[in-house]
Amino acid sequence: MIRRIAFAALVAASATPIGAQISRGRPGAFAGPDYWVGLSYGYMDGITLNDGHTNSTWAFRYASQIQATLEKAMSRGVTLGVSAGFSNPRLSYVGRTAGAPCGNATCLADAEVTQYMAFLRGGGGPGFHGLFNFEAGATQFSKFRDRTTGNAIGSSNSYDFSFGLGGGFGYGFSQNTDVYISEQVDLVLHPQGDLPDGSSAPRLSVFRLGARVGF
Repeated sequence: MIRRIAFAALVAASATPIGAQISRGRPGAFAGPDYWVGLSYGYMDGITLNDGHTNSTWAFRYASQIQATLEKAMSRGVTLGVSAGFSNPRLSYVGRTAGAPCGNATCLADAEVTQYMAFLRGGGGPGFHGLFNFEAGATQFSKFRDRTTGNAIGSSNSYDFSFGLGGGFGYGFSQNTDVYISEQVDLVLHPQGDLPDGSSAPRLSVFRLGARVGF
């Protein structure tokens, strides 16, 4: 997975948009907008976290994610922006001790996973082009509720520092209209405590289809 993302980012970084190649020699032809707003629909892969605070394991299933973005153009083909992504995955909440939520058993639950990120995006312009993305920020896991009773499970509300790389391809219909397909992989630095088999940085992967409009 990481290798695929790194390869896509390398391709994007070295690629020149086809539209820009065709229009070479026309100064200012692709002087794009100063700002972009965007919306994407994504497939968020499952992720498992061992939580040292509650002696439990959170095994999230795949879910859809809606993400909104706002970007500021820094130079041609490079933007700096912020994003917010929202999803409502199901999960298996596995208690490890009698005193933990769900006891020493498994609860089927619903949750909210929210990502607040700052990112640097490269690639753009009319025609087909590569994309790469670096982002960092926080991933929030919250509102765990038993799927049957609707009761809250524990005091789950965790903000974890996250960062990662993404890459993909886009197509610009004009200077201010762009669609893209990308994959983003973030490392989530969730406190693991002394639980066995814990990973200090579980990976959260999202495959997205989105569109941006410049102004």
